[in-house]
Amino acid sequence: MTLVSMRFKNYEWRYNPEEISFECEKNIQELNSPKNTAYIQNLGRKNRLIKGKGQLCGEDCHEQFANLWKVFEEGGVGVLALPFIKPVYAVFEKLTVIGEPVPDMLTYSFVFREVMEKEKKTAVNTYITKAGDCLWDISYAFNVRIETLLKLNPWVKRADELMQKGKVIKLC
Repeated sequence: MTLVSMRFKNYEWRYNPEEISFECEKNIQELNSPKNTAYIQNLGRKNRLIKGKGQLCGEDCHEQFANLWKVFEEGGVGVLALPFIKPVYAVFEKLTVIGEPVPDMLTYSFVFREVMEKEKKTAVNTYITKAGDCLWDISYAFNVRIETLLKLNPWVKRADELMQKGKVIKLC
């Protein structure tokens, strides 16, 4: 399995964060009856929190942070692709600079909150890309395995490769 770079919307991390954590909780209600008996009601899973910490390195680390900040300020929902997990729709909730920035390194932390989509797009045979799409985005949006997309579209070399607008992607 190829390790993909972390990606959100049009920002791709040069180096994956050194720490990534996932907080998953269930929404549990305890209901009391008049006879002093408690009942547990499972109302389903809450949206995951995806937290992490890392460094932006190199002479352009402050420019990298400025680009990341633009994505944070933009707001809205986007596809968050991470190593070893299926991409999720998420909102960029928090971005923090940690410690004193130095010339070639900036330490930061982040928080994303998953947005659970109730409806997936209907099954179609092809998809026309928008600027900045990658196979991870398309895989998530159409619920098609990444391996299937790579086999059907051999001209795409990597799942995290950003595509030009107007390319036709076979979905099945």
